[in-house]
Amino acid sequence: MKQDSATIKLLIPGKDKAADHLWQDLSQHALEPNPFFSSSFVTAFNKHKANHSIKLLLALDPSGTKALAALPIMMVRRGLLFKLPSALAGNYGPLGTLLLSEEATPAILSNLLEAACNLSPAKTLLLPYHGTEGATYNQLQNTLSMYGWQQQISTQETRALQPAGPEGQAAFDALSKRSSWKGAFKNQRRLEKQGTLSFSMLETSEDTQRGLEEFLKLESAGWKGKQGTALLSREPDAAFTREMVTQASKTNGIRIGQLLLDDRLIATNILLREQGRIFGWKTTFDESLAKFSPGQLLIYYSTQKLLEDPDFSGADSLSTPDNQMANKAWTARFSYTTLLIGKGPLARIAMWEAEAGARLKQALKSKLKKLLGRK
Repeated sequence: MKQDSATIKLLIPGKDKAADHLWQDLSQHALEPNPFFSSSFVTAFNKHKANHSIKLLLALDPSGTKALAALPIMMVRRGLLFKLPSALAGNYGPLGTLLLSEEATPAILSNLLEAACNLSPAKTLLLPYHGTEGATYNQLQNTLSMYGWQQQISTQETRALQPAGPEGQAAFDALSKRSSWKGAFKNQRRLEKQGTLSFSMLETSEDTQRGLEEFLKLESAGWKGKQGTALLSREPDAAFTREMVTQASKTNGIRIGQLLLDDRLIATNILLREQGRIFGWKTTFDESLAKFSPGQLLIYYSTQKLLEDPDFSGADSLSTPDNQMANKAWTARFSYTTLLIGKGPLARIAMWEAEAGARLKQALKSKLKKLLGRK
């Protein structure tokens, strides 16, 4: 239906080629990039990991030739009473910043959010991992205030970020002077006594396909393979990753860093790229060389290479807030939050119940870790 100069469509990702094209174009020109809301990521995830349960809300301009906003949605049970629509943001894609065109007005965004809330009787929407310091969040807060939305901030956290430009270069140059990196550089010299240490960043579709298979093989050879959590351990995970990388590489959306000792791959990472911004999706290394800090050296060489790219606009580690390796390498911070928004008499109840359920789950998780002797 048409609402305030925009048409809000509820779609199945990958089923409407025309809409997918508009969606992909929005991904590449949105106010803020989010590769986890792109058609290449969402369609592959929906097919292989979500049992086709994800829906896409797409706001189109009156002519139907331009996407103004996009929000992939899945239903989640955060508490006990209500199943709520949630933006697709979690372990596989920990970024939930909305895709907004600069032409998306507050009215259009409000209509998009209302369409999402209407997917549940509670009229409440969960927005996890939403960035808080950019134009999109400012537009979101302006819209919520202007149109009388209820909102509740669930969590606020930060994680490691690598800036671009002179600020990023200065931060990188400072690494060699920091005591936390002396051990890594010492290990670099020790490795160089065993062979030639080299780094390359794979960019073309053909090279990234090869690099992906080498990543999968190395990851599977480590502790994740033994525990059954490596991407190759489960067919849906492997199929999703291969399809996502294949599709994203068609729009220059994949980088794979490789650290080699002679011809031996000792560390590698999969980086997603959108609008010049890099997202550190997956990393693995040869665990037989763990004492030489190959993962830390990989971050160093990857950062050095990224800063050489004139289109580089910064890198999000996607790490947890307390990830020591990422925090040592990238000292700037990316701020994000989890929001609950809604309208109507049930919304406040749903927000309270969802928060209570989330706290209970976290308490049980912490207790289980303590019983198992884990930190």
